[in-house]
Amino acid sequence: MNLVIHADGLGKVRDLVGLLPVIKKLNLKFFLNGAMKENYEAVQILSSLGVYSGIVINIKADWEKLTDLMYYALCGRVPHAPIEPFQYVYDMYQRYILVDYGVVYSGKPAGVLGCIDSCLNAEAQEVSQGAQSDETDKSWQRFFYEPTPCAACAGWRICLGKYQSLKDKSGCQKFTNEWLNLIENLKFKIKNS
Repeated sequence: MNLVIHADGLGKVRDLVGLLPVIKKLNLKFFLNGAMKENYEAVQILSSLGVYSGIVINIKADWEKLTDLMYYALCGRVPHAPIEPFQYVYDMYQRYILVDYGVVYSGKPAGVLGCIDSCLNAEAQEVSQGAQSDETDKSWQRFFYEPTPCAACAGWRICLGKYQSLKDKSGCQKFTNEWLNLIENLKFKIKNS
């Protein structure tokens, strides 16, 4: 069993080092708030100490620091524990499949995947009953029917509209597209090695 700790910050590293045996014995996982700039380095420190960790990506994320952490998580040559959500998306990634990394934070799938599943199930039931209803939730479709930046973003396959409330989407688009390209390159390299 894993215990997950969501925190705004790590605190003093020297205090944490003395607790490492307990942290590892309890199999604790730390998720730090992506809105706090110092947490990107803190997650990297935790990971390099062998502690499973992650950054909670939110609309206040520092996209450049997040990109640096992503490269450390997926390309770092120094042994380190997995960093989420990067490891989850890498492990689950398949071309043309949506990956909702919200599962690493909550332990259950979240966001639009659930909506798509429930919409499809509802539509299948309506068709089998011969009924048509305008009440079926199709809110996920708005990302593709309206001329929004999300509609043309390849990174939508992993963000699933999590950052739609951002006025300037250039940071999240650049980040999620680079994330997808890195995963494609790493997985393609591995298959052809």
